Amino acid sequence: MKTFCVILSTYLCLCLAEDEVIDLSHTFGKKTIYWPGNPPFNFTNAFRATLGAASIEANYFHTAEHSGTHMDAPRHFCADGKRMHELDMDRLSGPGVVIDVRKQSEANRDFQATEQTFRDWEEEHGTIPDGAIVLFNFGWDKFWPDRKLIFNTDDVMNPSTFHFPGVSPNATKWLTSNRKVHAVGGDTPSPDYGQSSLFETHVMLLCDHGIIILENVANVNSMPATGTKVYIGALKLENGSGTPVRLFAVPMSSASAARCSMLLALTLLFVGRLS
Repeated sequence: MKTFCVILSTYLCLCLAEDEVIDLSHTFGKKTIYWPGNPPFNFTNAFRATLGAASIEANYFHTAEHSGTHMDAPRHFCADGKRMHELDMDRLSGPGVVIDVRKQSEANRDFQATEQTFRDWEEEHGTIPDGAIVLFNFGWDKFWPDRKLIFNTDDVMNPSTFHFPGVSPNATKWLTSNRKVHAVGGDTPSPDYGQSSLFETHVMLLCDHGIIILENVANVNSMPATGTKVYIGALKLENGSGTPVRLFAVPMSSASAARCSMLLALTLLFVGRLS
């Protein structure tokens, strides 16, 4: 009886805690954006048939690893970096941290977050927790899926013309030297700003520290600065250097947390009286 009460209260607590699931992925299809040099998305029907009352369908598709809402594994930039099938599962989730830099990005399309950006965020919200999934809200989600607006150029096949915000090497060095995070990303095509030619932020995150990169994240506006857990639904792709992902977050509201605490307290009181 005691065990049953504890299990039941834990189950109810989890139900109360998870208010909603926030989808952080763009729909994958013909409008999916990819970096120049990658093949476009292709989706083809294999067969359709009826079997009694059932209607059977199967399709096949091919796509680049680094397209749409996706992640970079260390092997993307590092000769000895881990590939997708080698990543530890515990690296694919963590506390959500959302850093809102929409105003700065609106004023300067070549804006780069700095060390001070992190310091200002922590002054308001507290220390970035270990294992965090750090997501930047550059305000770029509103441009999807317009390639010219996403890359901020009329020549979408020429990366030297790209202008979009990112995270400076200085900021990346501070973060990786002072905090232990699982992933860094945002709603732009790259954490390096559009005019980067050396991709120093990529190299520092992936090669120097084995930190996952997330690109083209959707719906960051739907997330609070803190109070969520982010999950990276990644393919265990053999030898992959990255993969499209179904990225999502589960928030824990203060109201749900309060209800959960009360439920657990009442359960413990009840179990104590049974003793």
